[in-house]
Amino acid sequence: MPVTTRSQTMAQAAYQRIAGRNNGKPTKEYATFAKKFPALIHTCGLAQAVAFAEAKKENTYLGDLVVVLQAAGYRDLRNQGVLASRSREAELATYLRLNRDALLAAGWLKRYVEALGEN
Repeated sequence: MPVTTRSQTMAQAAYQRIAGRNNGKPTKEYATFAKKFPALIHTCGLAQAVAFAEAKKENTYLGDLVVVLQAAGYRDLRNQGVLASRSREAELATYLRLNRDALLAAGWLKRYVEALGEN
């Protein structure tokens, strides 16, 4: 079994999510949101970014983010609701780590959206 880094694991999960959708071509709305979400996390923090995504009904994107985070070791994140509550209620150290990892996961989703192109 080859040894992979967490970043490689996230990259593989993100690629599978993006490539498996619409013959590898995400919708324009999905692509636009995926390109903006890492900056949103960086600017506002994960809790506010997830709340914004929920308000905008970006459930597909949040589902993909959860899958990539699960691949990185967050097995207890069963769905976007758990991600939202964890980001609001976690202790500071746990929140900071989740925020950092979500930023990495969102970055991988963005890269593959850009690499695989839009419709």
